[in-house]
Amino acid sequence: RGLFLEGTGSMVLDRDNQLAYACLSVRTDENVLQQFCDEMGFQPVVFSALDADEFPIYHTNVMMCIADQYAVICLESIPDLAERTFIVDQILATDKKIIPISIDQMNRFAGNMLQVENGEGQKYLVMSTQAFKSLTEEQIEQITAFNEIIHSDLSVIEANGGGSARCMMAEIFLPVK
Repeated sequence: RGLFLEGTGSMVLDRDNQLAYACLSVRTDENVLQQFCDEMGFQPVVFSALDADEFPIYHTNVMMCIADQYAVICLESIPDLAERTFIVDQILATDKKIIPISIDQMNRFAGNMLQVENGEGQKYLVMSTQAFKSLTEEQIEQITAFNEIIHSDLSVIEANGGGSARCMMAEIFLPVK
């Protein structure tokens, strides 16, 4: 029917708090998002976000990363101040620190990050080298106060595939055997 919810790109899930953040676009339909949330026990957190050319951002993971204790987000991409305040309030209500990024940093894939955990329980934030180089010293300090950063050169994928680190990884939450 021409309605889409393109998986982990369309939604940024806060699994600890059962929240599904989603900026609406042709790739993220609100009704399909609601169906996902109903089936998976999540609460949708819906908003609109625009890129530098004022086009809807096609995937939420372009402008936002939710980690266990913080959120990296391009707040300036949310033009409606009431929606921006709502998103900030939602994040703060989960006791997460907000680390804002700019539109320019977003365009350099600084929103397309994923926090991962190894078998020993150590957490890392994975991103591309381009995203890492776009971060300020203060932003790096804020992130590394929570976890180490891992970055790799993904320039070929970023230039030709349109995505970055988070787009290349799947979140797996299986029980330990």
